Amino acid sequence: MVALPTGHETDTDADRLRGKLKKLLLYRLFLAVFFLVATIAVQVRNVPDLLRAPFYPLYIFSCILFLFTIFGALSLGHVQRLGRFALLQLLFDLWAVTVLVYMTGGIESGFSSLYMLVILSSALLLDHRASLFAASACSLVYGLLLDLQYFGWISPLTLASGGTTTHDSGTYFFKILINIAGFFLAGLLAGYLASELQKSTLRVRKSEKDLRTLAAFHTNIVRSIPSGLLAADLEGRVIFSNNAARKILGIKPSEMAGRPMEKIFPDLNLPAALNSKGKIDPTRPPRNETSYRHPEGKTLLLGYSVSALRTEKGAASGRLVVFTDLTRLKAVEEHIQRSEHLVLAGKLAAEIAHEIKNPLAAMSGAVQMLRNETAANALHDRLLGIVHREIERVNKLVTEFLWLAKGSPQSARVEEVAVCPVIEEIASIVRADKSAGAHHTIRTNFHSTPRITMDPLHLHRVLWNLLVNALEAMPEGGELSISVRVEKTRENPDRPVRIDITDTGCGIPDSALKQIFDPFFTTKTNGTGLGLSIVYHLVEQAAGKVEVARAPSGTGTIFSLFFPPSVSFSLAK
Repeated sequence: MVALPTGHETDTDADRLRGKLKKLLLYRLFLAVFFLVATIAVQVRNVPDLLRAPFYPLYIFSCILFLFTIFGALSLGHVQRLGRFALLQLLFDLWAVTVLVYMTGGIESGFSSLYMLVILSSALLLDHRASLFAASACSLVYGLLLDLQYFGWISPLTLASGGTTTHDSGTYFFKILINIAGFFLAGLLAGYLASELQKSTLRVRKSEKDLRTLAAFHTNIVRSIPSGLLAADLEGRVIFSNNAARKILGIKPSEMAGRPMEKIFPDLNLPAALNSKGKIDPTRPPRNETSYRHPEGKTLLLGYSVSALRTEKGAASGRLVVFTDLTRLKAVEEHIQRSEHLVLAGKLAAEIAHEIKNPLAAMSGAVQMLRNETAANALHDRLLGIVHREIERVNKLVTEFLWLAKGSPQSARVEEVAVCPVIEEIASIVRADKSAGAHHTIRTNFHSTPRITMDPLHLHRVLWNLLVNALEAMPEGGELSISVRVEKTRENPDRPVRIDITDTGCGIPDSALKQIFDPFFTTKTNGTGLGLSIVYHLVEQAAGKVEVARAPSGTGTIFSLFFPPSVSFSLAK
């Protein structure tokens, strides 16, 4: 049996079969017109009147052929079972060739070779078994036609011949034998070619599928890697970018294509990254770092590497830049280094604090007694006052050492603390203290009233140090602003409680921003360099984070504290 395609063909197979059927119908129409015109051209020389009755069968046959072909072409788009439709067309072709052979003399017809086209069409439309089936059908029909003609049961027409000729049985037998042999040879050859074509088609489909799978796999890899990927041509224009690159750079896909690379990375020199042969310059480090100004206004630190983009023949066709956002990684590194410094300072404080604290207390008591004894001597009293002041200074330094080593001198009491009342209390104390003068303005802006989990003494210490530092940065007066809000950002998803302390002072130099929290680092002439280290240490103990930057106005400094909210606090407040 012939393996007919069912209604479950894939869309691709159905489309291919539909296309083959369209070609079959078109070729049939052309052949019909050709044979009709050729037959008329031959007969017009012998019979001038082409409207005679003997020609009516030819015209009827042509009309049936045209109408069936046109009907098949119009209905092809609505057919669901293409296999059965193809078989119907092949049976019609077999009938048409048989009728044509009958009308052109039967054994004397020169159109018996058209059976070969039916066999070839069967192999191309269906499969190699269909060609043998078609060869058998053609042999049966053609042999039956000639047998009926030989025994006189039918009289074929002679529209394309000069008349009837009597042939013996040997001629009929030879004609049938030669044509049947030709039919089966054509069927075998067409089946073999169709089988090889089918195998080649399957291999091509598999290769195409593997290629699509590989291309999709590579595309998914490029889209999924967290590193940014930019490909530029030899002129430095971007020709490709992955999702990570657009996300890191904050540039839309429509704005990325064709953009010069130097406009994205001004410090990136693509021609210098590779030598004249398109290889990495050995004098340059394999990975470099550059700063990038994000459209949102923040500055990112990116680590990047450059390689050559090559064609299949190995010629350099562009540059490939792979980069990663190192901003958070660098912040973590600085945090680790700062923590190591704090640990070292804490160990040092733990070793020397008790050794210094007791002698200082004894010295302070002795100096006080001497001042009481020598009150009448102004010089001695002034000198002892200097000694007492310096002893208090050393005592303050040792006390700050103890804060680094052990935190609060009292036992830590971790509890829920309302942030805004504590800020109001510290601001009131600062206003009453000599730290804030009449030329200082302190403003508070509370967008939320959050609660955090922290030792209240530690929170007092942190806020006191930051407010006093802000006031000392404005010796000639200025405005000190304290704001509190709750906002969940990508940089601080777990610390939504934010406290900003902003001053309008001279600001901190850029060179000092990275060292501002290191122990013993200070920009003040009489500072110890431990106040901000204590702030950093205490905020870290409360699972918080502290950042420092220039104020948005361009003058002054903003210290930002980030804390996780307490369990009982709702972010919706």
